Amino acid sequence: MIARQGENSNALVAPKNTVEQETTPLLDQEANTEGIDTEESQGQDSTSGVPQNERPARSIFGIISVLLIGVFVSQADTTLVFATYAHITSEFIRLGGGNWIDGSWIVTSFGLATCATQPMYGRLSQIFGRKPILQLSYVLFLTGTAIAGIAQNMIQMIIGRVIQGAGSAGMVSMVSILLTDLVPLHEVAAYRSYVNVFSTVGRSCGGLIGGFLTQTIGWRWAFIGQCPLLILSIVLVWWRLEEPQRNDELKQSIWTKLKRIDFVGAFFMSIAILASITAFDLGSKQASTPVLVTLVAVAVASWVLFALAEKFWANEPIFPLELLGKDAVITSYTIIFIQTGIQVSLMFLVPLYFQVTANASMGEAGAHLVPAVFGNTLGGLAVGAWIKRTGRYKPPTILASLSAMLCFSLLLVLWHGHTSTAASLVIFFGGCGSGMANSAVFVALTAGLEKEQIAIATTGLYLSSSISVVAGVSAASAIFRSALCSNLHRMLGRVVGGDKIARKVLSDVAYVHTLHGHLRRMVVRAFVMSFRRTFAVQIALASMALVIGVLSKQRKITR
Repeated sequence: MIARQGENSNALVAPKNTVEQETTPLLDQEANTEGIDTEESQGQDSTSGVPQNERPARSIFGIISVLLIGVFVSQADTTLVFATYAHITSEFIRLGGGNWIDGSWIVTSFGLATCATQPMYGRLSQIFGRKPILQLSYVLFLTGTAIAGIAQNMIQMIIGRVIQGAGSAGMVSMVSILLTDLVPLHEVAAYRSYVNVFSTVGRSCGGLIGGFLTQTIGWRWAFIGQCPLLILSIVLVWWRLEEPQRNDELKQSIWTKLKRIDFVGAFFMSIAILASITAFDLGSKQASTPVLVTLVAVAVASWVLFALAEKFWANEPIFPLELLGKDAVITSYTIIFIQTGIQVSLMFLVPLYFQVTANASMGEAGAHLVPAVFGNTLGGLAVGAWIKRTGRYKPPTILASLSAMLCFSLLLVLWHGHTSTAASLVIFFGGCGSGMANSAVFVALTAGLEKEQIAIATTGLYLSSSISVVAGVSAASAIFRSALCSNLHRMLGRVVGGDKIARKVLSDVAYVHTLHGHLRRMVVRAFVMSFRRTFAVQIALASMALVIGVLSKQRKITR
């Protein structure tokens, strides 16, 4: 890829807008003819010539660093809310501002909005250009953050969180889209690893920041305090992301651009995503059958209507169905879905394990996730450097699955209720696998597509990851709870009051801390057996990702 060189070498040059082709790549016109020369073969390598980016690396990194502010804020907000939503809910209930609404919707509404809007950013960035859509995502996030910060009841808070989620979907995915415009393909993984570092640091710091602000000056400042950084990001993007002057014949009115948007497809896709995720989540919690059946019916009908709209109605589909026939898309989406699900399952299971087996507090249990966070960062950086040097992404894709399998295999063998410090470090391999997969799979996706397909496919990749976050936690929770229920009743079946104890343990894990002696050992044993079953399922999933990675096609990317 060749970045456009303007008079200001430090300014990010955004794309031209045309109707006939994707308007957004940051390339000279002659670069459009330089595709990736690949010969697809299973088990064999082929080469693809990618022209060296002419923009100095220092200039590119300076531009990307501006975008990373938004990445950090959006990811920090995720865990910040985890640390504050219980306090927020309690305050609103005390003030009578929405005690009929479950406080978990402060978190859930954000995730649903992110998933529902994620796939739209690719096509919108083609129609309106990267810069306007990136700024739109910042403005949405800023607006939602401000509403959440001044909310007087739960309804206002949830509205703010929905708007935040819609903005967050673009703040992260647009950075990856811009990376494919700015740098050669063999360097994309390296720069994406930097994005991954900021995402990881943001998620790691969010909870600490949110908890500190809530305890000192109030939870509202956890939201309002983000606003200056978001305003700074908007200003820096407006200043550094420069759009070239376009020929008059290539300019289009706002009305013309709006008419190009596939509103029908976007509507049905959003409904389908929301209904599918909600049905899966409620199904894992054994929700009432009528509600679940209704959601499944709505999801199926919406997916069918979406497919019909994309096939027969839309001139520029919000997500072209033919992309799903590309091997690079199928393999990349599937691997990232599995790897993300495995990672969030690990994040869910590890703190719970130490709360039960070691009587650890929530803070102490959460600290045991540090090796996984470190592994995620190191794995992403290592793979980025590897692909930049070799141009090969298939080996790290395979290694990522092997690393995840190793992690859960060691957990299965070593975690039996009395876990040493050394044994607790094995989750490093789980985090490492996730970091490697995130860097390698994105390159695999972009290497297998035409330039004009990359933006839309990228947002689809992020959607796959976002859905997997919900599915991973729900599935792991359902598997674990089912196993625990069975094991508790088997272990406590002959104990006086065993059924009552089992019900209390299932409703509140903290009840385990009140048990002593032989009774506690039996309950902990039931938990350990349930953890082991869940670990075994994760090994099976990682094995599936391994097979897909081995069978995937390789395109060796050269400088």
